[in-house]
Amino acid sequence: MPPLNFCTIGKVGTTEWRKIFCRLNDDDCIADPKACGKKQCVWRTTKQMPEGAPWAVFLRDPLERLLSGFLNKCHTPLQRRRENHCEPNFVFNPLTETTDGKNIQAPSLIEHLDDKDKQFFAAYVDVLPLKWNLHFIPQAIACDLYRNIGSYDFVGNMGEDFMSDLERMANQFGGQLPEALNTSFGYQKYLNSGEKNTGKDKKYKTGHATHAPEKVKKFYTAQTVRKGLELLSIDYVLLGLEVPEWARQMLRDDVS
Repeated sequence: MPPLNFCTIGKVGTTEWRKIFCRLNDDDCIADPKACGKKQCVWRTTKQMPEGAPWAVFLRDPLERLLSGFLNKCHTPLQRRRENHCEPNFVFNPLTETTDGKNIQAPSLIEHLDDKDKQFFAAYVDVLPLKWNLHFIPQAIACDLYRNIGSYDFVGNMGEDFMSDLERMANQFGGQLPEALNTSFGYQKYLNSGEKNTGKDKKYKTGHATHAPEKVKKFYTAQTVRKGLELLSIDYVLLGLEVPEWARQMLRDDVS
């Protein structure tokens, strides 16, 4: 396929996008097997990209992305301990040094929360500004999107029309891309079913999915919606994203 620059953003399908570009760049491994490592995969091509190669990006609703990151990196103790991405770790994943110099797991400050959904999520959102993890930083910062998204050749949205946007991307750039996209996301079968991507239907999802869209009311409150909007307003303002109706309704219900 023709050369294509793609801006990957944490918690916007990055795991699948890397698989896709590994497939598209498999000839890089033939030319230089050592560059691809044991997995024989290079999602960032080793070739020189020609000047003027198109740029593409997928965005995601910032509030849903925030929850998706929390579910994937913070919600379970095993995930917090394995990846150390639920930062700041001294709050959510603390370690205590023993007399022999080894670190052992210490009790977390959230162990005794009665509500591990709304209360825990609210606690995380409150302390998030103390240390921004790469999975939670605003999308506008990635690839300097806040300055140059207007020059992108393709901008998709990982929302209800995600599958339609994948088809639009496949049609626009062609080559091996349609097959690679369908292998990872199964968009062709999804579109043939006439369904929307609501996050509820697991039969078309990957194992990495958190299904955040269907869980917003389980974890969000009006207070965390306000805090999330405060932290991520740059995405809504500079990337032209709309605050979702469920969040608007939650705020309306809180003042009625």
